Amino acid sequence: MDTTEYQKLRSNSLPIADDYSFYIELYLFEREKEDRLNLAELFVTLEWLFGDSSDFFDDWKGSFCFPILLVVKKARGDFFYLMRIYDHRSTVYFSIYRILENGINDYDTEKLREPFALEFSRQEINYFFSFFYGYITGYFQSLKPIPIVQPFLKKIDSNLIVYGYKDGEYFEKQYDSQKTYQAAIQSFEEIYGSCLRRTDVNAILKKIISDV
Repeated sequence: MDTTEYQKLRSNSLPIADDYSFYIELYLFEREKEDRLNLAELFVTLEWLFGDSSDFFDDWKGSFCFPILLVVKKARGDFFYLMRIYDHRSTVYFSIYRILENGINDYDTEKLREPFALEFSRQEINYFFSFFYGYITGYFQSLKPIPIVQPFLKKIDSNLIVYGYKDGEYFEKQYDSQKTYQAAIQSFEEIYGSCLRRTDVNAILKKIISDV
């Protein structure tokens, strides 16, 4: 969904607390796998699956955000959740929010809550995250032979990390100083041009004017 749709639904939803012990176990397990995806590979796969990233992320500590509507089907009915896939200091998170179809009433939409066990339990959430992460990995492997024509570079300023695609390779690299970090960005742009995927303001203005 786009940013506007996400913001409207997020203002009418309850955040479910993350299970950080699960994240640690998942990433420790993935770290040992030969087919583990780096940020560039993960980002490209998410774009293949869901389209362009939303702008709804902290551009100092992150580089993408994919807001998704998740429908949990149970015998007692369908339950609607938001899932937000985003990176924070190079770690990828899957956040869940329970959408309140009948309005927020007196609910505090910023207070973290434990999962609603009869709808989408903690065990089910963790199983789904594990399955989905494995699906992303498999999806990338099946599409990896498809060439990426346009080189690209994305950056995480807080951790001096750049990642992207060039010369037929997906890469991710962290630098130990601001100087070497900026030099790497400059070097990429000198060879491939400015491919940092900045917002095309002119294109947005032209579209709005055309629609009017």
